[in-house]
Amino acid sequence: MSDKFDTIFEKALTTTTKDSKDLEFFEKRAAGAKKIQKTAQEKGGPSMLTSYHFKAKEKPYKDCIARLEDPGFSKAHADNCLDQLKDWHKMTQKEFQEVMGRLEAYGEVYIKLRVD
Repeated sequence: MSDKFDTIFEKALTTTTKDSKDLEFFEKRAAGAKKIQKTAQEKGGPSMLTSYHFKAKEKPYKDCIARLEDPGFSKAHADNCLDQLKDWHKMTQKEFQEVMGRLEAYGEVYIKLRVD
């Protein structure tokens, strides 16, 4: 009985530590994206494409942080972005940058959760 408890306890500790590290990692990524977005917006002009790209990451990071235990959530949203990109040649620069920003955020979350 002790071995089984030790195994369950160890798994709980590992999961909590992993979730905490993932949460901290994605919060830092979200903060970094927000900083880049703000700087690009302040510059204006051609930098606005960068602003659109990084602004688009805000919601995906927020949603994924709330659902770290469900990598399928980020995968489904990344797949949706890929579907949208099938018509990339019909998009405006702004639309393209926004979809690419969301794809990067959702994809990054899925890959990190899957690999680590």
